[in-house]
Amino acid sequence: MKKFTILTVFKEMRVKSWLKNLFVFFPIVFSLEMFEIDRLIKAVVLTFAFCLVSSAIYILNDLMDVESDRKHELKKNRPIASGLFPIPFAWVLLILLMAAGLGLSFWVNYVALILTGSYIVINLLYSKWLKSAAIIDCFCIAAGFVLRVMAGGTIVDEGVSGWMFLTVISLSLFMAFGKRRGELRIYSDGETRDVLGTYDMGFLNGSIFMCAGLTLVFYSLWSITQKTSLVYTVPFVMFIVIRYLLLVFKGRSDGDPTNLLLSDKILLITCALYALTMIGILYLPGILPCF
Repeated sequence: MKKFTILTVFKEMRVKSWLKNLFVFFPIVFSLEMFEIDRLIKAVVLTFAFCLVSSAIYILNDLMDVESDRKHELKKNRPIASGLFPIPFAWVLLILLMAAGLGLSFWVNYVALILTGSYIVINLLYSKWLKSAAIIDCFCIAAGFVLRVMAGGTIVDEGVSGWMFLTVISLSLFMAFGKRRGELRIYSDGETRDVLGTYDMGFLNGSIFMCAGLTLVFYSLWSITQKTSLVYTVPFVMFIVIRYLLLVFKGRSDGDPTNLLLSDKILLITCALYALTMIGILYLPGILPCF
């Protein structure tokens, strides 16, 4: 019989999903202010704040969905659903993580606190009611990514541009609809998630392709509005989106973005090359000619 250990805590906190909180870093990277120590420290602290808060939300979801998770092929092995993680301790950890995350956000600035609080409120509404409302559920997921980016924008002078805002929304919806497609393919009876009974493959396929196309358009428009030669990164983004589509439609998983990224070496390497190229263009001006 498995024993309760610190690894159990980390598993319940979904530490590998903290990768999603790197969205907080987008504004500071693109603003060319990443190497200003004060701003960099705030970006790191705010990212960690979202890590703690998002872990608290994961625990809350597991507490609220414990019965349905026990019927799920994979989720039944989660610490709370399996009975390995004591429910009273889970509530204590949830409160501590949420309080710590909000405290760190307030240390950064009060607007970041408001945005972090909004992230919590949206996820509470999602966990209680909105996760069963088709389309709204995906917009709630997308809102989480947008709030991360907007919070990161409070650290830099220029904030978040309109094109970046639209890119993040369309990218987030692309991933959210992709996740629903993966879940529908595996759990078509909707027993483990009520909202799956509302969706069908045709609708999700169309929504995924629409959001993928909008992501590429918005990103391309954002790149050409910059004074640097960021347009050279568009092919990387095109490849990443198309590769992601391939993985979603091949049905390698339930569509979870983190799992897809970490399980596919080609996608992971391309993302790394994209990041290096992006940083090189931004912080080594003149390395490539501008259009």
